[in-house]
Amino acid sequence: MKDTGIVRRIDELGRIVIPKEIRRTMRLKEGTPVQIYINKMGELTLTKYSPIVDVSETSKLFCDVVGDIIDNNVVIFDKDNIIAATNKKKDYIGKQISVPLEELLEDRKSYLLTQSENSKMLPIFQDDNNTYLGQIIVPILANSDIVGGIVAFENETNKLTVADVKILQTIAGFIAKQVE
Repeated sequence: MKDTGIVRRIDELGRIVIPKEIRRTMRLKEGTPVQIYINKMGELTLTKYSPIVDVSETSKLFCDVVGDIIDNNVVIFDKDNIIAATNKKKDYIGKQISVPLEELLEDRKSYLLTQSENSKMLPIFQDDNNTYLGQIIVPILANSDIVGGIVAFENETNKLTVADVKILQTIAGFIAKQVE
């Protein structure tokens, strides 16, 4: 655990203010759910709560199956990190999603981006220098809240279709039902 050197007092209502620097670094916004853990030493640990992490094993299976069906790479992520990827992209797991991808999810819409339509491809994770020929981006909405998303992408050919979008929307809906 990293020592920040920051000390805060508990107020009369039992609240503690998390410093702005820490909130910004950890992408904690108003309304972000957090989990509280207490270890045997009496230490409190706050972590961002991600309901999608609870279904990460299922997500890994979906990535592999859907990747085979649409013959492209697929990643599934919560609001912060990639939690599952097709076999060829396992090194993406654990990487923090990019800010442009996070911002696009806020639209709550699915996107099919292709070079043939001169779409601007998004970096999938922070410091992503890959060149993509096409991307499908689908949010995962549980109880009307964005809990993550799915991205299918291609590096070699330009063959993502509207039918592929429907497949990813179906998977997103299934994952959403699992976390509700």
